[in-house]
Amino acid sequence: MRRRRFLAAAASLAALGTAAACAGRVATPLPDAEAERAFPQLGRIVEVDGLPVHVYERGQGDGPPIILIHGASVNLRDWSFSLVDRLANGGPQGGRRVIAMDRPGFGYSKRGPGSWSPAQQAAHLRQATLKLGVEEPIVVGHSWGGAVAIAWGLDFPDDVSGVIPISGATMPWGAGATVFQTLGLGRIGVDYYQASLSRGAEDGSVEAFVSRAFRPQQPPPGYIEYVGAPLSLRAETLEANAQDLSSLHLGLRDMAPRYPQMTVPIEVVHGELDWLLGVEQHVVEFAAQVPNVNTTVAPGVGHMAHHARPDLLEAAIGRLEAGV
Repeated sequence: MRRRRFLAAAASLAALGTAAACAGRVATPLPDAEAERAFPQLGRIVEVDGLPVHVYERGQGDGPPIILIHGASVNLRDWSFSLVDRLANGGPQGGRRVIAMDRPGFGYSKRGPGSWSPAQQAAHLRQATLKLGVEEPIVVGHSWGGAVAIAWGLDFPDDVSGVIPISGATMPWGAGATVFQTLGLGRIGVDYYQASLSRGAEDGSVEAFVSRAFRPQQPPPGYIEYVGAPLSLRAETLEANAQDLSSLHLGLRDMAPRYPQMTVPIEVVHGELDWLLGVEQHVVEFAAQVPNVNTTVAPGVGHMAHHARPDLLEAAIGRLEAGV
């Protein structure tokens, strides 16, 4: 049963990543330069260890800043479509400082060679926020980015006010996964799904692939045109995404034994009908491991809970702000 659950989850994770990457793909993807002209960087670049980190910042306020980390395949445009402004204009004093970040290898952030675990990405992005003068933020991460947010709280507990994995990957997939990952079959599976879905994207529609990620909801009007899917089809980004999807289990496996020692407050927000990261594993099992956690499961909501129920994300942020 555990092995079967891993195989199903690995396939679904690869499928989501490549579906998002292929969203907007036509018969011939845009060359890199054209993709970047069509979807230019929105914010500014902060350099960390010689590598650019792309950050998009809005709002100001006296409470803890909000850091937003995207999931697989996409980039910070997933957050800036509507949620950055919504969160920046909220808060107990009517305003917050909100910073969305491209993870290393995505959007306009670069990564060095090798796989970048959630912990490595958290440490790298944290250095960028320190250069921005950010102190004790609330770190929010969607899907793959949820693992980064948790790693941030694990490794730098004194630096954060709280962590929110929303539709987040929180738990490894069981003993069977270690064998497959060690043999490299995790990467083979990811490459297979990327190739097959890329071929399908050439004959299909934008809406079909984005709808897969959002189901049972529909993408918000204008999201498909805005999110910048051609950026995800650049060779370097496809490679970064494949590395992330094939190595996520190992990163979570290293993190999970430390969960009982987590000291930061955690707010979990998850969709009841999340077809990719199931509630039993990534909410119930996770919550049983950490000491200071509140969980919110949204009825009828799938994997894109931050878009389907932004009010629940706002409520989770509000509870962490009230506890500061």
